[in-house]
Amino acid sequence: MNLSHLTLRRLVLDLEHLVGARIQEASLLNPNALVLDISRSAGGTVTRLLISGSRTQGRICVTAESFPSPPDRPPWVARYLQKAVIRSLDLQPDDRVLTLDLDKQDRVGSRYPSRLVIEMLGRDSNAALVDTSGKIQGVLRAQSNEHRRLHPGATFEPVRPQDRVLPQDLDPGAFQHAVSLAEEPAEALLKTCAGMDRLLATEIVHRADQERSDLLTTAQHLCDNPPFTGPAGCVCSPSGIRTSVVPFQPTNLPPDRFEEATSVSEAIETVFADSLKGQEKEGERKGLRKQLMRSVKSARIKRARIGEDLEKAHKAGDLQRMGSLILASPQAIPQGASSVELPDLFSDDEKPIRIELDSRQTATENGQAYLRRAAKARKSVPVLERRLQQTERDVAKLEGLVEELGRATDEAQIEALRAQLIEAGVIRPQLQKKRQGTKDPSGLHPRRYRTSDGWEVWVGRNDSENDRITKTVPRNALWFHAHGCPGSHVVLRPWDQREPSPEALHDAASLAAYWSKARGSKTVPVNYTEARYVQKPKGAPPGLVTIRNEKTLFVSPREIAKWEKST
Repeated sequence: MNLSHLTLRRLVLDLEHLVGARIQEASLLNPNALVLDISRSAGGTVTRLLISGSRTQGRICVTAESFPSPPDRPPWVARYLQKAVIRSLDLQPDDRVLTLDLDKQDRVGSRYPSRLVIEMLGRDSNAALVDTSGKIQGVLRAQSNEHRRLHPGATFEPVRPQDRVLPQDLDPGAFQHAVSLAEEPAEALLKTCAGMDRLLATEIVHRADQERSDLLTTAQHLCDNPPFTGPAGCVCSPSGIRTSVVPFQPTNLPPDRFEEATSVSEAIETVFADSLKGQEKEGERKGLRKQLMRSVKSARIKRARIGEDLEKAHKAGDLQRMGSLILASPQAIPQGASSVELPDLFSDDEKPIRIELDSRQTATENGQAYLRRAAKARKSVPVLERRLQQTERDVAKLEGLVEELGRATDEAQIEALRAQLIEAGVIRPQLQKKRQGTKDPSGLHPRRYRTSDGWEVWVGRNDSENDRITKTVPRNALWFHAHGCPGSHVVLRPWDQREPSPEALHDAASLAAYWSKARGSKTVPVNYTEARYVQKPKGAPPGLVTIRNEKTLFVSPREIAKWEKST
């Protein structure tokens, strides 16, 4: 988690009331996380401060979460943190480094002053406890590199200073030179100004444009007088996921991309929770993909083996010929021979042909065995061809599910795919995770679009939903599907008994091409017919149908406007 310098500045303001308070309890939850329960008296209101040095979720915030008590407490936590008083809380002006100056006095009057240095530097986030001699007494993540060593017993070395300065100290000429070299103004701010991050740089550029002000002047003013009177909050992605913490509402984002929070700490906790959900969802996606790819590999091997068997079966004529040659000249074959060369009576030049024999059988028995093998091979051809066609469909379906999994954007879609995989036998039902509040995948609504002239189009998200929308739409609805490749069932719904326009037909066909395996092609043939002519064969797997009375349009794959409820 990346916390900006301004975010930490506002957090420090929120935590000012902790100065003078005592750390009543200090616990090391795991090697990367420290929890401090702070209050002004033993029975007073407790503020729980979480400090995490995780490489992916490094953060500092007030939390209301309860944590299990660790089995033991490291000596440095007990000696320096437990019952220590916080004398000061500061933020380094040019970097994301906080310091808590602590003072502890034991029962016999011995004092243990120390400093807790908290570095919120993204993947390099950490915290170290340093005594008055500068020696490290404890650290969340011990690490060493060519610039510094963070180990208990080592001398603490501060983070290397950046080759950037605060906006207030930046030379205007040097900044203008940086702007002239940068591809965009925000990049110049990031490269020259200390404490700058992408969100803040973009906000400064936007404010400078709105206020018709000089970029450096705007940066200096915003960093000197940040608008902390308004609420802090989270920046949301278009899909509603909280992705970043901001200390004030950005003016360069639409209102629906900002979610207000009661404090910076609450915003940090919210973004952290969404990040955990995202990691969990990605873990589920990877697990499903692993199982899917295992099934794809197995189906491809099966297809190759059936192909080899079919190729051998097509050689039934050769087996028939060898058996006939043996039976035509049994006297020419010595008893116990393992092979023989006989003239090929079925060719014009009667060129000798070598035939392998079973030395334990007579010539007649060998000939009859070849004829039986030939008959069996001929009978197996149609069976193998059907099996090969079915396996081809299985491979195409599984490959389509892999692509669909890659496009799944929310938990409901992943759960719907999981249900499909269970139905297809790829996953065992007992492996499915039950989740409270998870919607029934069968109730997942299809994608809905609107053509340029107002017609509503439905697009199935998976095989089961393809079946459902094809069965439930009116019989005179138009049904579309990309020709010759896996894809979604697309339905153009009827409207006031009117005939759809050519534009509506092309929009729906373009969607069918877009939501198919042929999406990357420039032009895709798309079949369409009325829903009444779409039939599902008995016993066919989900998504497999037959059609008749179809017509074909050649279109370019593209997505059209989404359907709005108010439309």
